[in-house]
Amino acid sequence: MNNNRINITLNGKRVKAQEGERLVEIIQRHDVPLSAPCYHRSLTETGHCGLCLVGARRKVTDNFSVVFACTATAKDDMEIDTEYEEAVDKRNELFRLHLLQHPLDCSKCDKVGYCFLHKFASQTKFSGFSRIAKGQLQNIKYKEFGQHILFDATKCIGCQRCIRFCRDVLDEELLGFIRNENGYEEVDLYPGKRLDNNYSLNLVDLCPAGAFINGNCLYQPAEWRLVSTPSISTESSVGINTYVLHRENKIFRIKPRENKYVNDAWMSNSARNEHRYFENRKRLTKIIQHGRQVRLETALLPIVESFQTNELAVVCSGNMSLEDQFVLWRLLDSVVHDTFFLRKKRTPDGFLISDDATPNVNGAILNKIITPQNIVDDLQGLKQKIQAGQCKRILSINEEIFSYGIPYVLPDGLEIFYIGTENNKTAKRATVTIPVATVFENTGTFINRDWRLQKFYKAVNPPNDNIFPMWYIFSLLLNTYLSASEKELLWLDDVWTNMTREVDLLADVDFFHVNSNGILLKNHQK
Repeated sequence: MNNNRINITLNGKRVKAQEGERLVEIIQRHDVPLSAPCYHRSLTETGHCGLCLVGARRKVTDNFSVVFACTATAKDDMEIDTEYEEAVDKRNELFRLHLLQHPLDCSKCDKVGYCFLHKFASQTKFSGFSRIAKGQLQNIKYKEFGQHILFDATKCIGCQRCIRFCRDVLDEELLGFIRNENGYEEVDLYPGKRLDNNYSLNLVDLCPAGAFINGNCLYQPAEWRLVSTPSISTESSVGINTYVLHRENKIFRIKPRENKYVNDAWMSNSARNEHRYFENRKRLTKIIQHGRQVRLETALLPIVESFQTNELAVVCSGNMSLEDQFVLWRLLDSVVHDTFFLRKKRTPDGFLISDDATPNVNGAILNKIITPQNIVDDLQGLKQKIQAGQCKRILSINEEIFSYGIPYVLPDGLEIFYIGTENNKTAKRATVTIPVATVFENTGTFINRDWRLQKFYKAVNPPNDNIFPMWYIFSLLLNTYLSASEKELLWLDDVWTNMTREVDLLADVDFFHVNSNGILLKNHQK
């Protein structure tokens, strides 16, 4: 496809297109009903199912020809007719063949509400025939293709999306058509292969008819019964775009959200389970001071008092949102302290997991909390200051400091204050612990490794009323330590307004209208 703009006629209406663009993309862009279950923008072309057949001709004097909309490309002055009689008849006949083999288990199928069979029938007002008289509801017989993924061969329509995903995206031949004992071809694993890689569950999202099933979601509500909220994965600096599916303040699953600039339409299996980490027993839910549950304003006082000393160390986290980091910068700008910023490492996979396990390092650089030269992998510098008696107070912001070189046995008189989500060793050792909201319980922004500003939204409420966003805690500390004039940061829209006024690269950014693809900031350098 090139950038030459051309004119074509779609169902009698003149529309704009790009030369070489696939007909199915033009048809879908103009909301004309057409089912193309084997087509996917990020996979190689196929033309297997035949349900995207349309009539097309180059000139008015030519006769219409039946073509596959998923493989045919646009040319100047082309005419497309999705209701061309011969194409409609062939589509309907092929659709009947798919229905003949498909089981009657819609009430159990997780694809209900998103199934192409439903969509095709409703969009085309298809009047088929009853299959109920032919037999009873078929029993579901799953094949285990991997640790988390199951396959129901009776629902497979032969679109080959799964085969092409393994070949095109994973660059591995895992699936193929194999003739079964009844003489029919069906998708199956190649001998000795299994779908145990970290991207196998993308096949569940890709399958248009529900043949692939996420084994972790078998006994959960169907997707159409869940609320979908846009979010961002925090497992690495890639910033995978996601949808959080929830209901009645409980998260059931996480799915990929398409962003052609970041993760395309894919996500890792590990990112799908991020919500489970916060559902375990290690979640911090109470405000504690010296072993007793206290009110928030009581817990903040000793932290404010520590700001008046010259022996304070602040350990920052790359998991903080841009809003958290901005209010923290406002606070620390008036406090004498040493800052330690941890960049967590992990093994990259060359795809959607980078070597940086912190999602918002670039945000901390933008907010002047740290410079690229001062980012560390451990806390040996802090350890040396403790041993030299130069540090008497540590404010740990969502970091487990004992995992990065700090000895658990500390000198007498050294106090730790912990603000975070996990009830870890640092929280248990701390004089004051303050729980904060997770990414699923908050609205804000991250800046990924490519300097793309991306927005996430609150999906569920925190476990109780003692848990607030981190930026709000910092704002209260700021108000207590400095002046009442800083109370302008007690609302999220005020934080955004102040960021656009004080951070040069955000001067032209309207946070309320950041689109789903995010915004690439001007100082991005590859």
